[in-house]
Amino acid sequence: MECPERISCVLFDFDGVIVDTEPIGLELDREAYSKLGVEVSFEDAMCIIGTDAQGVVADLFKRHGRPDLTPEDFHAQRQSADVIYETLLEAPMPGAEEALSALRERGIAVGLVSTTIAKNLLVALDRLHLLHYFDAIVGGDMVAHKKPAPDPWLAALGHLGANRANAIAVDDSPTGIRSAKNAELFVCGFKGGSIEQDTSNANVEVANFAEFIAFIDERNARG
Repeated sequence: MECPERISCVLFDFDGVIVDTEPIGLELDREAYSKLGVEVSFEDAMCIIGTDAQGVVADLFKRHGRPDLTPEDFHAQRQSADVIYETLLEAPMPGAEEALSALRERGIAVGLVSTTIAKNLLVALDRLHLLHYFDAIVGGDMVAHKKPAPDPWLAALGHLGANRANAIAVDDSPTGIRSAKNAELFVCGFKGGSIEQDTSNANVEVANFAEFIAFIDERNARG
């Protein structure tokens, strides 16, 4: 997918982009594995990022010699993700609010596309005073098929009435990037979170939000 000549819509992933929740979630995951007698490294646990967990958890149990365990066993031991969004999350990603404000000033539509359920997205955005920056929000429970399917991104475009030819996606995980590409979107790989992920499949990579806004401005100045 070619980069739009003029970018008029930006669709953001949430976890690992707008907020740095992934280290918190991975520690909750490892705690659940440990309760089941499976010791999983932080790096190994990272395979769950950007997915709905089911198949990934089953494969992880098999690789650790415990095919008798199921994703249901994992979820029964894992503390609810709600606690991250309702209590543990204290601030947005550095530069996120400034970038969202800059997009608003430039008249660019902003959407949120996440595997996280909508309730938790709304709770977190409200707590962090970011809700008003988003024109559309699509949670994982709002689509029939989650990432890596293209459905969440396409749903957001539909809610915004936006043309994908003028939109870009921003994601930090291989799964999310593949999902956005499946939706035929130009994809920006975000590398500003505390967990390093492979974003090499993205069309362009940015180290932080300042670099991202500079990319938007440079592209729109040409268009």
